[in-house]
Amino acid sequence: MRLVNHLYRDLDTLEQFIKTEALDARKGLLQVFTGILDTEAVRALLSKIQQWTPGFAIIGASTSGEIADSEIHDETILLSFSLFDSTDVDVIHVADSSHESGVELARSLAHSDVRLAIAFGNTLNANPEHFISGLSCGAPNLFIAGGNAGDNACFEHSFVIANGEVYTQGMVLALLRGPSLQVSNRAILNWAPIGNEMHITRCQDNVVYELNGKPALEVYGYYLGEEVLATAPQSLMEFPLIAMVDGIPVARSPVGLADDGGILYAGGFRPEEPVRFGVADIGTILSSACDSALEMGQSLPIEAVYIYSCTGRRSFLKENMADEVAALSTLGPCAGFFTYGEYLHTSNSNRLLNITSTLVTLSESSRIEPRTADLKAINATQASTLRSLTHLSNLATRELNQSMKQLEQYKNALDQTAIVSKTDKAGRITYVNSLFEQISGYSAEEVLGKTHRVLRHPDMPSEVFDDMWCTISAKKTWTGTIKNLKKNGDYYYVHSTIVPILDAKGQITEYIGIRDDITNILVNEERIAQQLTDKLTGLPSRTRLLEDTEREQSSVLALADVSSFKSINDYYGIATGDRLIAGIAQVLSAQLADTGIRVYRLYGAGFAFLPAKGMSVPVFERQLLRASQELHANPVEVAGEPIDVELYFGMSEGEEHLLALAEAALQKAKEEKVTESILTYSERDQNHLNNLFWIQEVKDAISDGRMISHYQPIVDASGLESSCKYESLLRMVDRDGEIISPFHFLDIIKHTKYYPRITRDVVARAITKAKETGCSISVNLSAEDIANRETREFIIGQLREGGGKNLIFEITEGESLKDYQEVKAFIRSIRAYKAEVAIDDFGSGYSNFSYLVEIQPEYIKIDGSIISGILTDNSRMLVTESIIDLGHKIGARVIAEFVSSDEIADCLRTAGVDFFQGFAVGRPGPL
Repeated sequence: MRLVNHLYRDLDTLEQFIKTEALDARKGLLQVFTGILDTEAVRALLSKIQQWTPGFAIIGASTSGEIADSEIHDETILLSFSLFDSTDVDVIHVADSSHESGVELARSLAHSDVRLAIAFGNTLNANPEHFISGLSCGAPNLFIAGGNAGDNACFEHSFVIANGEVYTQGMVLALLRGPSLQVSNRAILNWAPIGNEMHITRCQDNVVYELNGKPALEVYGYYLGEEVLATAPQSLMEFPLIAMVDGIPVARSPVGLADDGGILYAGGFRPEEPVRFGVADIGTILSSACDSALEMGQSLPIEAVYIYSCTGRRSFLKENMADEVAALSTLGPCAGFFTYGEYLHTSNSNRLLNITSTLVTLSESSRIEPRTADLKAINATQASTLRSLTHLSNLATRELNQSMKQLEQYKNALDQTAIVSKTDKAGRITYVNSLFEQISGYSAEEVLGKTHRVLRHPDMPSEVFDDMWCTISAKKTWTGTIKNLKKNGDYYYVHSTIVPILDAKGQITEYIGIRDDITNILVNEERIAQQLTDKLTGLPSRTRLLEDTEREQSSVLALADVSSFKSINDYYGIATGDRLIAGIAQVLSAQLADTGIRVYRLYGAGFAFLPAKGMSVPVFERQLLRASQELHANPVEVAGEPIDVELYFGMSEGEEHLLALAEAALQKAKEEKVTESILTYSERDQNHLNNLFWIQEVKDAISDGRMISHYQPIVDASGLESSCKYESLLRMVDRDGEIISPFHFLDIIKHTKYYPRITRDVVARAITKAKETGCSISVNLSAEDIANRETREFIIGQLREGGGKNLIFEITEGESLKDYQEVKAFIRSIRAYKAEVAIDDFGSGYSNFSYLVEIQPEYIKIDGSIISGILTDNSRMLVTESIIDLGHKIGARVIAEFVSSDEIADCLRTAGVDFFQGFAVGRPGPL
């Protein structure tokens, strides 16, 4: 391929140029860049060009300057012909520059051979950013280049060109197809963010009304000087707002003033988006252009270069813009124009940029010919006042912001934990925080302007306050405990610190008081003391045991329980049982006093023992058994009645779960009636005990009615279907009311007798809920469920009584479903009652397609592990599209699981999925 440029002067000269270059016999792309804004004259010229060069597709835009090789021109018409050998070009006009239009076009291009789409838009009439973002959603790998039309920096009237027509609305695109076409791109910004971070507090798409809650123009005038407003927006273009988007600095340049006071930018903003002003240094910009030209020239095949650069960039660089264009033109023949916003394709997305120079290199050959042309020498390291001041400003701002953030965090931390008040020099309250209001009962309005006398309790002696005022008046900090009076008459104690605040001259300006409410601390200390000691026996309690084991990192623990204590309680009465427990505690304490073994009372007739420091496990065990034998040999006398006592023991060894392991060992000893030795569990028994724990939890939950169903919505992707669908999901409510996922216990109980019971209960609840709500309820069935005769008969019996309308049975796709005949017979049975079938987790297992054909499910659910990665993994998107296509071809409707974001939902909707299920559309809960 090759690129040739012609600056139009008259028709005769143009006709001669066409003949000289033999353009009438060639094919390719003609880009028309016009600084002449007479649309009728442009149309007349286009008509002639179409007659003389019928093989060229035409695309173009009005400009704020034209680029032809190394030259910049103004108010001319540049005709740039790209002659191709094996590349075809189509030009289209899209009247609507909305996101939906971009998505719709992308669908038609997603699987085409288009290698590059050059797009021009009208930012003065609409925001082309929505259109190019729609293109990347539907065709993420398609290269996009181009920019928004200009109008010589007048910001009044721009247009785009497609073949022989001129448009002031919508987008025009040139679509380049060719197997040998090589395309690469680059964007050069080099504008540095400066000053404090601001937030877009009011905007509408690409019109900004407020920054940090103030009018946008007022903010520009405040930071940049009122004189910049006199010629706005031209004077504002070189000071873009810079935001970080996916880690990329994106500049937004002002291109106009809205009638209602806003500033029109060449790109949109999000509400509350953080931005900073941008400034630039000419030396750094030009040096970057040289570096980019050298790097690209050495590494890429280049036969033509298209340059789309920002009007704001040109306004800032002025005559130096020619140096940048000259540097970039060393890459090869080039053409382009100055835009009101440039388009850049990055990995899987498109961006609308400002203040950049974007360039696209093309070649129909893969041969790299390193460029050796001399670039204009630019000393990038020379001193620059602006660059130094920018660095100084950013560094000072960063340090100030860091200090302010730290101070704000300190204040927040203080407000969260302390009662804070400030007074003036006379002691009148000027500020109180919310904790002051909460603890005292007084609102800020009730105490501002008053002194702290309003809080003084009659019990407080005046000498305390005299000492406080004497201390703080001497510019010293006072600390003490004060009893205060609440508004409701109650009292509270605070530990107070009063600090005098001094100005630069060392004079007191105000006082700040920081107080900790210690009333609850005193109450809690009393409660803790009570909790640490068992009232009945005087022994340390269970709470103390847990504290001691954690503090000392104990590795051995023993428990003991009195044999048949319930029978003793029942026979003698609770009062006698309590006296017996106290007597046992006294005997054990006396027997073990000299050994260093500590005795605790846990519950009922249960005791715990920790060995003395350094005591070996065998010695610990012998001492406990000796004390037990002594207790058994000498009955405890209660109210003149001797009572025989026999103890069961359980012991644990390890670093974790000592109490749980010891309790399990004790339970085992009681079951096996072991009293002559001590049964011990260690950490290696933990998995077995964990399984036993969950089996017992499930058993109790079934008995207590704590196995419940939650329901997750399944939503129509098109938004048209009004019927409601839900999937029934098993949950367990633990003893504290917390909701437990079956992830923790389902695999453990699958081989127990409780699993079929749970399945039947879930099915019964789903049938009831479908009748109550009229909604479709889906229920999961595993291979084990279908293979269980009782479960199958239960389901059929339930359907026989109430019918299967609004019921969907989800059968997991995988290798475990081997007996097709049994599955098919079951499906025939439930369908006889109008129930439907879904294949769950499709794509996660072996995806047996003959199985799909035999079962003919009404629904296919795509496995969530596939859906969760479609935005970052193109192969997963292809698998998803294939499953959707397959499902529709066999008459099934397709449900996507794990739809966790709006972006995933948009891509799935484009791909044709029927239903969504996931946190983005609804979480599981009661129905």
